[in-house]
Amino acid sequence: MFGMYFPNISQGLPFTKMSNIPSQRITKIETVRFSPDLQVNGRGIQWMWLRLHTDKGLIGTGETYPFNEANSAVIKDLQWHSWMGKLLGKDPFAIEDTWQRIFEQNAFHVTGGAEMRALSAINLAQWDILGQAANMPIYQLLGGSMSKKIRVYNTYTNARNINGWLLEKDIPKIAKFLVDNGIGAIKYCPFDVIGRRNNGEYISAKEIDACLDWIRQIKDSVGDDLEIGCEFHSIWNLPSAMRIAKALEPFNILFLEDIMLQDNMQAYKVLAQETSIPLVISERLATRFGFREMFEAKAGSIAMYDLTWCGGISEGKKIADMANTYYVPTMMHTAGGPILWYASTQLAAAITNLFYVESVYPNWKERYPFFFDNVPQVENGEVKPPNLPGLGLQFKEGLFERDDVIVETIAEE
Repeated sequence: MFGMYFPNISQGLPFTKMSNIPSQRITKIETVRFSPDLQVNGRGIQWMWLRLHTDKGLIGTGETYPFNEANSAVIKDLQWHSWMGKLLGKDPFAIEDTWQRIFEQNAFHVTGGAEMRALSAINLAQWDILGQAANMPIYQLLGGSMSKKIRVYNTYTNARNINGWLLEKDIPKIAKFLVDNGIGAIKYCPFDVIGRRNNGEYISAKEIDACLDWIRQIKDSVGDDLEIGCEFHSIWNLPSAMRIAKALEPFNILFLEDIMLQDNMQAYKVLAQETSIPLVISERLATRFGFREMFEAKAGSIAMYDLTWCGGISEGKKIADMANTYYVPTMMHTAGGPILWYASTQLAAAITNLFYVESVYPNWKERYPFFFDNVPQVENGEVKPPNLPGLGLQFKEGLFERDDVIVETIAEE
C-alpha cells in the first residue's frame, strides 16, 4: 500500500503519496462520557468514546458500550493491564501489533468483557487516525467501493420506535411506513415477553399462537414486501427454540437471531438440523477465535458481529473473511452509538459477503444528528459511508465543550 498513489478525496487534490505520510506518536488518551441528565429524543446515552491524539495534531475517535464506567476504568488501569505502555508514545499506524499485544494480555487474564470493549474502541480510533493521515476513507483503505450496495433492515422495539408507534397495536402502520421508505426487512422480538415471563424454560402452543399474531399482521398488511427477522435475545432453551422455529417455518422467516446463548455451538448445530430458517449467531461473540467454533460446527447460517464489541474494524474484517471461506454471509449489529454506525458502513463497503447491516430508524434519523452533522442516512433501503477521511466523523460544533459531555484525560506525555 505504501509508495502507491491514491486519489486525495477530501481536499480535491489530484493525488496523495502515502509514503510521504509522516510518522506519528500517540501523545494523549481521552475518554468521553455523557451526563446521565443528557437526554436525546427521550433517551439517555449509553455509549463511551475513546480519543487518541497524535503529535501531528490528528485525533482518532472510537466507541464502545454499555457499562461505560467499567470501560473507562479499563483504559485507566495502569497497574495490571499497563494499557498506557501499549498506547502512549506508540505508533498509531501499528494497528495489528497494538491489537495483538493488548489481546494477548487480556486473554492471559480471561478474554472478554470491558477489556474487549475497550480494545474495540482503540482499534476504531487507530483506523480513524490512519484514514485521516492517508486522506482516505476507511472503506477505501480496505479495498472497498462507494458503489457497494449496503442493504439495511430496521430493528424495531417499543424502545426504538417510529412516530411513537407501539408493537402491540401499530404493526400495520410500522410495516407500511418501512415499505414506503424502501426498507425491505424488519427485525423484532415477538417472543420476548413470553420468554421473560417463563424464564425461557417453556412455551405453550397457545403462547406461540399469540406471538405469531404479530407476524400475521405484517403479512396481512404488506405481504412479502417486508421480510421478517426475529430476535430472541438468547432467552430460550433448546426444546423451546425447536418448537418456536417449527411454528415460524410456514411464514418464510428471514432469520432467527440469538435464540439461545452463544456458548454452546453443539446445541445450535442440533437446532440448525431441525429447521430450514437461517440461524444468526452472534453479536455477543468476540474475535475470530470466538467465531471459529461456529463455523467449524456448522452451527449457524449467518455470522453477526458488533464492531464495538468484537475487536474493532480489524477483527470484523477477519471475521467476515473467515466466514466467506465457509460461504457464510455476515451482518453487523449497530444498535449502539453513532460511531458504531459510521464504522459499520465503512466496513460494509469493503466486504463481499454482506447480508444486511442493522439499522435503527430513530437513531440515525433523530438521535445521532445531535452529535454529528453528517450522519449516514438510509435511502431506498440502502446506506453509504461518508466519503471523507477516516471514519468520516463531523462532530457538531462545540460538542466537547458542553457541560453534559464529560471529557477526561487518561494519560498524556
